[in-house]
Amino acid sequence: MKISDFVKLTGTTLKTIIYYHKIGLLQEPERSSGGYRLYGPAELNRMRLIKHLKSLGLDLNRIKEISGDVSNHRAWPEVLQSLLYELLSDKKSIEVRIAKIEKLLGEDIVHLDEDSFESPSFQMGAEILGADQFEKYARTCPEIYNQQRRLCGILDDSQWGEYYQDCFRTLAEFWNTHPGEYQIALDYGARIVRLDHLSEDDSQIEHLARETAEFIKSIPLLEELAQQFGLTQPLYSLRNEMIIGVLPPARIKYEQLHQQYLYPEISKQMGGKTKTKGR
Repeated sequence: MKISDFVKLTGTTLKTIIYYHKIGLLQEPERSSGGYRLYGPAELNRMRLIKHLKSLGLDLNRIKEISGDVSNHRAWPEVLQSLLYELLSDKKSIEVRIAKIEKLLGEDIVHLDEDSFESPSFQMGAEILGADQFEKYARTCPEIYNQQRRLCGILDDSQWGEYYQDCFRTLAEFWNTHPGEYQIALDYGARIVRLDHLSEDDSQIEHLARETAEFIKSIPLLEELAQQFGLTQPLYSLRNEMIIGVLPPARIKYEQLHQQYLYPEISKQMGGKTKTKGR
């Protein structure tokens, strides 16, 4: 039969058949004296095989690789096992995505911004600390909890993600093995949140900023992690921009002073000032 009849019989298109010939998936058939391609049982069987393999999810390159010798029955179990592994992996990925979508729908999410998606770094910290300790964190200082969740999400989506994920892991492991220091940090967090209702000129702000900086500096690992976060100036700037958008003036003043005590060199380079809203 000519190519037009072959196209109709196989339920495909002329463009597809020509492409299969071009990539070597379908061998060129014999031609008539007039130069027309003539298709027969061999080409039909080949097309049937291609269709069957495509229905299993194989792409054209894989089909070309494995369909050269259809009589090699020993190769087929290996091919099918490999394909099954890929499909199971895809299934798991799809199930995770479905769960995320269902969670978002359950939370009545209207706008899909960075706060709508769970941060892998944040989830990792929760797993290391344990559900009880992480819930304690959220309950004691929910504002700081949400700010940290947002920051982790932004870092995970950027080139800083992998580096800072190691820092988050180290910090979570430290809190997990030092419950006393973890409680002190939570108490500081609760005190920091209470600054929200103060005037930015209140002396309590500077006192607490200095006190929390000294607490961090008193523990070598915490000081080292703080320096690692502070030494990346773009992150320092990003964090300050985020702070301006979400915190009241008293908390912005606290963050400014706290950073100056922790990172005096960077603060000096940045001018030592953090703008407050409306200024």
